[in-house]
Amino acid sequence: MLQRLGMELPDWARAKHPHIRYELGQASRTSRRVKYAQAIGLSLIVVLLFVGGYFIGTNFLQNVPGQSLTESAMAILFWPTFVLQIILQFAAMILTVNTVSEHKRRMAWDNLRATEGGAGVALRAKWASVYYRLRLLLGLVMVIRVVLVLGILYDLTGFQGRYIDLLINNITPEVSPIVGALLLAFLMTAALLLPLTAVGMQAAIGLFIAVNVQQRIYNVMTQLIIIVVRLLIIVGLTLATTQFINNQLTLGDGPAWILAGAYAAIGDWGLRFLHVGFYSEIWATIPYAIFFGIALLVFALGQSLVTEWILAITIRRAERIG
Repeated sequence: MLQRLGMELPDWARAKHPHIRYELGQASRTSRRVKYAQAIGLSLIVVLLFVGGYFIGTNFLQNVPGQSLTESAMAILFWPTFVLQIILQFAAMILTVNTVSEHKRRMAWDNLRATEGGAGVALRAKWASVYYRLRLLLGLVMVIRVVLVLGILYDLTGFQGRYIDLLINNITPEVSPIVGALLLAFLMTAALLLPLTAVGMQAAIGLFIAVNVQQRIYNVMTQLIIIVVRLLIIVGLTLATTQFINNQLTLGDGPAWILAGAYAAIGDWGLRFLHVGFYSEIWATIPYAIFFGIALLVFALGQSLVTEWILAITIRRAERIG
């Protein structure tokens, strides 16, 4: 995906690298029957999610999903995509969390440690292989986001191109239409980056666990604790934000900004903000909310830096352990 965007990948992250080929080869050793069963199961889950999204978006076929094409698309696509994103981030961690034990079981870990930089390259290759192995699910999430971004661009052509003027009317602070459009572009960029950086961070966390918690029982317990805590945070942010939007929760400007920002950064990765009608209501409700695009872009970049830091300390630890 990154190569198609013209970005140069390091050698250890390319599909032709021996370690990447090894990791993908291990996954491909699954029997054809199991692969078919997995593909059918995943397809069924995706179909059920989007059918469920249609029922939720139409209030179980009682109403039209929205007053416009983009509003209808968000109403139908939001919850299935939200669930897919949760599956995606946990899958990224699970795919890496047993890396060291797997290498030890194949009697390959000592050879990797004996080779200069071997453990580091192997761990980074394992991290990169997550993107290859989750490419279909990640690609689906990204395609949906691209569709929603195109919906924003379509909406901005409304009212003879003056829709952005209406959106920024009576918000705090006052900005020009050009600045408003630029800040909205930051939001769209961040919304496309967040799934990529979040998956990378979860994969790095899995590697950190793999290196530091090698006893199986403690490894599994650590995974469960992280999954439960992560789910509680996501559910809590989602419920609190929904209550705030529905005027069921009263917050000051500062706490409201933090809540909505945390929800967008951690809860749904900016997904709900990809409906410009909803996002403009946030602008009007929370002062300085128009700067969420910049905040989320900084968060995405910061997440990349934290991921690299986790990988670095994980590799240093891996080079010392037996």
